[in-house]
Amino acid sequence: MSRQEWNWKEKNLLKLEKAKEVIEELKQYKPLTLRQIYYQLVGKGYIDNNPSQYIYLSKLLKFARIDGLIEWEDMEDRSRVIKNNEGDQDKQSFLKYEYRNFLLGYRRDFMQTQENYIEVWIEKDALSSIFNPICIEYGINLVICRGFSSTSFLLDFKERISTHSGPIKILYFGDFDPSGMEMIPAMETTVKDEMKLEQDIEYIQIALTKKDCKGLIQNPDSIKAGDTRAKKFIEEYGEHGYELDAMSVEKLTSKLKEAIEENIDLDSFTEQKRIWKKELKQLNELRNKAKELLGF
Repeated sequence: MSRQEWNWKEKNLLKLEKAKEVIEELKQYKPLTLRQIYYQLVGKGYIDNNPSQYIYLSKLLKFARIDGLIEWEDMEDRSRVIKNNEGDQDKQSFLKYEYRNFLLGYRRDFMQTQENYIEVWIEKDALSSIFNPICIEYGINLVICRGFSSTSFLLDFKERISTHSGPIKILYFGDFDPSGMEMIPAMETTVKDEMKLEQDIEYIQIALTKKDCKGLIQNPDSIKAGDTRAKKFIEEYGEHGYELDAMSVEKLTSKLKEAIEENIDLDSFTEQKRIWKKELKQLNELRNKAKELLGF
């Protein structure tokens, strides 16, 4: 459908109202991705679950933003990134910019007294805006492992955990499909057998599990012709696959918090947060002194 053919007839406006309803419900996680909005609409029964509806929704939301019917900030495209290389206007603007960030952003390592070293791995970058606030709250690394990770990616992982003597726990969130279910075993084989990592690592599949899929919207494209992993998946789980995006935000965040708290010492974590708050107060006092010195 070209721009010249597009018009806001009643059908399109009704669909847009449903999309705006979803955007409002998920406003704390904005900017949202197209796929997130799509699965919420399918789950509510507002649109059918098929490729043509996905394409239609993409165009609907594109023109809704262009025509000012929804905000540009409501959505994002994570596949395209701009690197801002602009400079400062002058010395004064530089000083003001530096002060705005002076002594801000201090994050104490809440996990420094924990026996377990934990990372959260997710298959979808599009869901990082949902996962990262919770990982920040606990001071745990969030790792985006799209597709089958490269050797370089796994080497970075090996180096990150090299200084940790205790158990390593990976909390994994991925699709329930041939690739998603094989990703962790493939990584484990590479790290252990090929890269000769001898540390105690436990890979825990938090979601999606077969139990999680009950009531979720099926992904009709999850079983691809020619996928060498499909046969094993179908024999073990059946012919239906599901995407992590189809799970509700409430369920995802609940499962993440529960998984983290099951694998940490909560008393130790609480004590580290108490110390952090005390230190933040001290830093704020220094920041106020700097403000007086600079004359802002």
